[in-house]
Amino acid sequence: MADTVNFLQNGYSGEVLEDLLTYTVQGNDTVREGLIHIKTGIQHRYTLPAIKLGNIIQDNMPTPQPIHGAKGSDGTNEYQLTERHLEPSDFMVYLEFNPRDYEKYWRFAQPEGNLVFRELDPKIQATMLRLLMDKKNEYIGNAIWTSARGGETAAKITAPEGCTKIGANKEKYFDGVIKRILDNVNSTDAEVVAGGQCIVSGTTELTDGAAVEAALYAMWKKCPKQIRKKTSLSFVVGWDAWDAYDQYISDKQVKYSENTEVNRYRFKGKRVIPIVGIPEHTMVLGEFSTGMDSNLWMGVDYANDTDILKIDRLQANSELFFFQMRMKMDVNIVRPAEIVVHTAYKKSE
Repeated sequence: MADTVNFLQNGYSGEVLEDLLTYTVQGNDTVREGLIHIKTGIQHRYTLPAIKLGNIIQDNMPTPQPIHGAKGSDGTNEYQLTERHLEPSDFMVYLEFNPRDYEKYWRFAQPEGNLVFRELDPKIQATMLRLLMDKKNEYIGNAIWTSARGGETAAKITAPEGCTKIGANKEKYFDGVIKRILDNVNSTDAEVVAGGQCIVSGTTELTDGAAVEAALYAMWKKCPKQIRKKTSLSFVVGWDAWDAYDQYISDKQVKYSENTEVNRYRFKGKRVIPIVGIPEHTMVLGEFSTGMDSNLWMGVDYANDTDILKIDRLQANSELFFFQMRMKMDVNIVRPAEIVVHTAYKKSE
């Protein structure tokens, strides 16, 4: 790709180029794979209530003994409500550029008439917008997992050597999944642990395929029995972990598939979903879907804020243009007690 682009830059001869070649951006695998429920219309705060019923079984008797609302230690006679919240935070996509920088790539966009009246050609807009939207999706796809409100310093999470930092690279506007999980398992605050605590099945680095397989078994054994048959129950892993596991099971004496093929994305009958965005040495097992039963929710303000983009001249006397998007976003786990995680990331306090 780089050679092709350089050729276009150095060898342009004035002919029409139909499109400007763009580098591939990773996009947002979490949304593309249908792993998250998106709740719209949240301007400030949205409550995620969860309810479960305690013990309702008693000895049989002709007339039940009145208990007048008394509650037992095991939850007898009680609907137990827990609340978690989505509080979307503001952030913005913004880019300034000069369309004249691209005139030499499009004959139809070259000067015709007075420079002062020249507008941004729609063909140029389409190409630049496509790349900008892809880049926005890449940011969101990463932030869902590795963001931390306040940034890396505020996150206080230690990453394995050479791995993605939690809260780095402007991923500072809301707490992502890993921050939510680690806060939950290391806190006694009632709101943070509402809905129970996530189940940590392991904390070692996944150095090879054997380690990945062992971690998958450990996660499955720790998985709450009541959700094992849920159709949306899935393992979410990074590509490094999947590649190591894929090679490991292909190298076994009794092969699952030929070496020329990718092994099935399954473990114990459940989907294994490799995505870009989840950090290294980390795998998560839970119910993930686009429906309300998903254990992972995203809160946004207006339904299509992440797709509404403003294009205009920077100012009346300028030939610069700008692209701008304004968004509000947050993510949270709904039922932490039904999340199993293997991660080498640790709280540093």
